[in-house]
Amino acid sequence: MIPKELYPELPVVHVTAIDRKDIVSAGFYDCPVYVTSMRGGTYVFLAKLKMESDEFDARLWILAGVAMIMAPE
Repeated sequence: MIPKELYPELPVVHVTAIDRKDIVSAGFYDCPVYVTSMRGGTYVFLAKLKMESDEFDARLWILAGVAMIMAPE
């Protein structure tokens, strides 16, 4: 990641489906995914992104406004 880069491209992501009863929230960030950068009514779903460690605080990502955008701009 390049410092101060506003729109870095996300590399290919491996997606795995799991049962709701097996969901673990420690060490994951619930990243909102939007269709466009307007972020209005284009909210689609939450992607659980694994953080570097279980002790890492997800509030830092929330305060930074981190989100994924599906439309290339």
